[in-house]
Amino acid sequence: MAQGRVYTVIFDNVAVTAAQDFFALRPAAGKPIRLLAIDIGQTNRVGDANEDMLRWEIKVFTGATLTAGTGGTAPTPQVVHATDQAAGFTSRVNDTTRASTTGTTSVKHASTFNTRVGLLWVPPPEVLIECADSTNGDLIVGTAEAVSASTTMSGTAYVEELG
Repeated sequence: MAQGRVYTVIFDNVAVTAAQDFFALRPAAGKPIRLLAIDIGQTNRVGDANEDMLRWEIKVFTGATLTAGTGGTAPTPQVVHATDQAAGFTSRVNDTTRASTTGTTSVKHASTFNTRVGLLWVPPPEVLIECADSTNGDLIVGTAEAVSASTTMSGTAYVEELG
């Protein structure tokens, strides 16, 4: 497996109140991306009575028209290794109007996590989710439903850029 440069995409201390795209990643032409890991936690809802089991998924959009989500922000991916160059891919976080496509949506992973405990997703190298090296593909990590009450969350996506 070829190795590329590693970046982080981060959101911090965000009040999550609706279903949303935690991370929306769009690769640059000729530079596919792989999702290496996801870490999401929360700070304001502690105790058993405040638990949510939240459905989440990783999707890849391809083809036709891709529409970026809105309502969040567009952070700059951060280099992990000091000598690496800036990322070619772009990112968005916490979009409450979800990204969409008129092309194909492929759900690559679906699961749940306990919001009180948090989410740490680190797949083995053989099953890393990749988004093609084109400007007509997006990789989306988001909720499949809304939280039951406002939850202050922070999260990091670790992304490898190839090419």
